[in-house]
This record gives sequence, structure tokens and C-alpha cells, in this order.
Amino acid sequence: MKSLLDERHLVSSFYVFFLIYTNIIGIGIMSFQRDITKDAGYDAWISIILSSISIHILVWMIYRILGIANNDVIHVHKFCFGKWIGGLFNIFMIFYFLILALIVFRVYIEVVQVWLFPLMKTWQISLILLVLIYYVVSGGFRVITGMCFWGTIIPFIILFPLNFFSLEFANFHNLLPVFNHSVKEIVSSSKAMLFQYVGFETLFMFYPFIKNPDKSQKWAHFGLLFSSLLYLIIALITFVFFSEGQLNHTIWPTLAQMKIAKFPLIERVEFIVVSIWLLLVLPNISVKIWAGCRAIKKVINVKQRISLFIVLVLFFIIANVLKERSQIERLNEMYSNIAFYFVYLYIPFLFLYIHIKHKITK
Repeated sequence: MKSLLDERHLVSSFYVFFLIYTNIIGIGIMSFQRDITKDAGYDAWISIILSSISIHILVWMIYRILGIANNDVIHVHKFCFGKWIGGLFNIFMIFYFLILALIVFRVYIEVVQVWLFPLMKTWQISLILLVLIYYVVSGGFRVITGMCFWGTIIPFIILFPLNFFSLEFANFHNLLPVFNHSVKEIVSSSKAMLFQYVGFETLFMFYPFIKNPDKSQKWAHFGLLFSSLLYLIIALITFVFFSEGQLNHTIWPTLAQMKIAKFPLIERVEFIVVSIWLLLVLPNISVKIWAGCRAIKKVINVKQRISLFIVLVLFFIIANVLKERSQIERLNEMYSNIAFYFVYLYIPFLFLYIHIKHKITK
């Protein structure tokens, strides 16, 4: 099945691996361990596996939905629900992508302020980041995909090995006893883990930009599997390094355990970690903003460069309004609840509805 767009705007199906990976592995990997252990303790590694399996099923559903329409979710909503109701769903999708990008954007600014430049103002950091984001997103989807490729390769090669330095102080008895929590607690932990996977839904928007998109599904699942294994490995390393009491008082466990690494001439390893992490955070934010602006173009018929400029100005304003960590956490919690219902209720509903609608229309 070929895309409806000009081939010079398309990317090979192989790059879906990097697009999925960079949308899932963002700023959340620095702190997810604390969130998932609140309910399930150190049995939370089971939650990572369960949530990963559920996301694989949802990715399969998305491919079936988009395969029928041979277009993005904007077209799907119009096909299923008509112009007006479909338009309301499309407006929801715009806010869905942009708010997620805003959360990642603001949390990364907080990390920079805490670990690198505590005296630097929010507006100064946000302005620098927004200039970089504008440069990437305005370059088009192929430029964003290139950033996703390098944002996967470079941070993984440099940063992932730093996690293993903490194994010198590992206590593997922390993982025992296994299966010490109820099914309800494991499920609750899986719900907390869902927020780390949120972002794979951008597939709804970039599907038409893939050459032979029906052949890209295996790469989407490979990207998801690789991301899940990364979460699982980092979680297990964290669990054997921190006690549960220590983890409850550590905001960014991944960064804290990377500090164990020592190198000649490098006194503060976390400076390098946070700086290189920008290569992963930048495409993560860019894909989501691109998806939101692409949706705006198709719904309201506004040029993407204009909508991009307006969105970045709003990001600048809102990022400076959200000054307290408690405000960011409330926004996180609200979005997590919305994402939970969207992912686990709306996507299966849309999957069933479009199949019924397609058969009736056919």
C-alpha cells in the first residue's frame, strides 16, 4: 500500500523503529522507577512487562485502523463520525499531542535548572530550547526523523553503559520476595507505567509519511520492544541499587545512579548526561509538536509554519507560568488520566467502529 504524499516527503519504513523509540524514551526514563514502585514495590518490573504487552496490542490496532483508511487519524475521524463530530475529535488530538510535548519540555527545563544551571531563569532556558525546536520542526518530517535517528544512537551508546557502574554496590536481595504484591497493586503500577509509553500515538499522524507503511509495522514493534527492554533493565538496576525507602525520596533515580561513574578529568558526570540527553528530548518534543501542527493544518487549514510559531510562543508563556514542581506534577497527573482512557478505551473503540463502518460502506 503506497502513501498518498509525494515520495520526497516520505521516510523508509526502517525509520519507524527510531520514531517509536524516541517518542517513548524521553525525560520520563529519569524518574519512572519512583512512580511505578508506589503501589507494587519492587514487583513493579512485572508492570513494565504487562504494560508493554498491552501497548504492542494497541500498536497493532492502530495499524489496522490506519490501514483501512490509508491516511492519518484526522481522515479517520471524518470518515467515522462526519465533519462536525469528527472535527471535535480532531481538536482533541491537537491538544493531546501539544500538551504532552509541553510536559516533556517543562520537565527537561526543570532538570537543567536543578542539575546544571540553578541560577538560570526559566525563560532563558526555554527560549534557547524553543529556537532549536523551531529549527528542527520547520525543516519538515524528514529532518525530524534524522534527529530521531541520531537521538537514538548517540545517547544510547554514551549514556546506557553508565547505568552499570552502580552494580558495584548492588544488593540483589532487594528483588526478593518476588510476587509479593496483589494483582490490583500490579495493575495500578502498570497504569503508572503507561505514562512512559505515551507518545507512540504520534503514529496516528506520521503513518502517511512512511514508504510502504503496511511493511513498517514490524519496525514499530521492534522499537517498542527495544524501549520496553531498556525500561526493564534500568528499573532492575535501580531496584538493586536503591532500597525502597531511598527510592521514595529520590526524584531522578536514573541520574542519581549514573553519578556513581567516575572518569579521569570528569568530576560531574551528570553534566554530560543531562546535556547529551537533549539529543533525545529534542526529537521527542519535535515529533509531538509536528503532529499537533500537522493536525492544525488539516483541521483549520493554517500553514504549519504559522501554527508552529504560535504554538512555540504559547509554550514559552506556559512554561514560565508553571514555576512550581507541584503544578507540573498536577498537569502530569491530569494528562496521565486522560491518556489512560484514550489509549485503553478510545483506541479499541475506534478499532471496532472503523471495521464496522468499513464493512457497511463496502
